[in-house]
Amino acid sequence: MLLPRVRTALAFCLVVLALVVPRTARAERDLIVPFQEGGRLVLDQLSGMRVNAANGVSYAGPLGVAFHASKAEGLTPGAAADQTKTTTLWLAPSADVFVTEHLSLGGTIEVSHTFGSTSVNGQDVSLPGTTSMTFVPRVGFYVPIGDRFGVWPRLGLGYARTQSAAFAAQGGTPVRETFQSMLLEADLALVYRFDETFFLRAGPAVSLTIGGRREQEAGGVQAAADASVLSFSGVVGFGVNLDP
Repeated sequence: MLLPRVRTALAFCLVVLALVVPRTARAERDLIVPFQEGGRLVLDQLSGMRVNAANGVSYAGPLGVAFHASKAEGLTPGAAADQTKTTTLWLAPSADVFVTEHLSLGGTIEVSHTFGSTSVNGQDVSLPGTTSMTFVPRVGFYVPIGDRFGVWPRLGLGYARTQSAAFAAQGGTPVRETFQSMLLEADLALVYRFDETFFLRAGPAVSLTIGGRREQEAGGVQAAADASVLSFSGVVGFGVNLDP
């Protein structure tokens, strides 16, 4: 009689432990401060990667430098190879503040400068330096899914101006091209919180230009026409959520 009762008691204890221990461990892992608490400052892209059809995989962060080199052999016998080397420096801070519970206001500013050289008729010549700028204020709304996960859609409207430079094949005439427009951006990020400060965000983003204008200048001659850009990309990055 005693043995069955012992077995029953042991089984009861095991069931209690199975129910209590996970809850206790889970309670210890729960985050006390909500991600979307009013007054929180979020720096959303301290380091990460961006993937899109135009540029492939590239680094995305608030500060960086990128080197690019390409070489293509001539299509006809004896033709000189086309070589281009460029360096790009950029500064791109991005931040949001939860002005109330769930509702965030923020934006991003990006300034980049590119310089380099290319081959013209077999000789290396310097490319004209170009400077690009983007400024996009935005609004967001954070929807928590538990204490560690959440969805954070954001919508922004701003201005973008990009420049590029090349040399025409005939005569080595430098060509500078400028594109500027209003810019509509939207992203839908899934957020995972490692703790109350650090988090990972990942999701799709889309940008659409509005009223775009393309201008080209070569040898003192200018030309302009309407233009538009639609871009889809995926972004993965690390950020911090701070109590200022």
